[in-house]
Amino acid sequence: MKEKLIELIADLKLDEAEELADNLIGQGIDVQDLYDLVMEGLAKIGKKYESGECYIADLIVSGMIAKNIFAAANLEQGSRSAEKPLGTVLFGTIFDDIHDIGKDLMIDALENRGICVIDLGVDVKVSKFVEAVRLHQPDIIAVSCVMTNSIPYLQELGNTLETENLLKSCRFLLGGAVVNQDYIKIPQIDFMTNNFYEGIQYCEVYLKKKKGELDK
Repeated sequence: MKEKLIELIADLKLDEAEELADNLIGQGIDVQDLYDLVMEGLAKIGKKYESGECYIADLIVSGMIAKNIFAAANLEQGSRSAEKPLGTVLFGTIFDDIHDIGKDLMIDALENRGICVIDLGVDVKVSKFVEAVRLHQPDIIAVSCVMTNSIPYLQELGNTLETENLLKSCRFLLGGAVVNQDYIKIPQIDFMTNNFYEGIQYCEVYLKKKKGELDK
């Protein structure tokens, strides 16, 4: 049944995927296991998109499936028990871009893994990012960008964060469709990906390593 859920998501069978997920939740599947299955399904969709087998509209549908399954899992099994977060991620979509599906899905997955996320929303100006970094001192700054016309703001953000010495103890990540553009040249960025699953893994591995070093 678990492998079937991955295939249903990858094939965009919305109703069937949600029905199967509900059955798995009813049978007591571990929330983390369910999230991992959804991530695998989304990763397959991402590969199809990269190879031209599906389109933006299909990504939106896959996002809807994931959001609905995540919501059902939280509703049925309750929120995570209170515990010290693994770390803090500051997240937002850069200025002049209002796309939020990828950002919101990543936030759901990160929070499910015990990571505190501060969501700045969409169309976020460079000054607001910088102000939030000063205020919250996150472990990771994650920026989403789909529109190529927003690339200059990404470059401005990278330069400003470096100039103001705000990247010393944190990582700077970029995700979204612009990552596929060969002319993205932002030296301050530590990691770029248009693969949802890779982004989650990177954050989790980095935060676990950092926490381990701090706990020594």
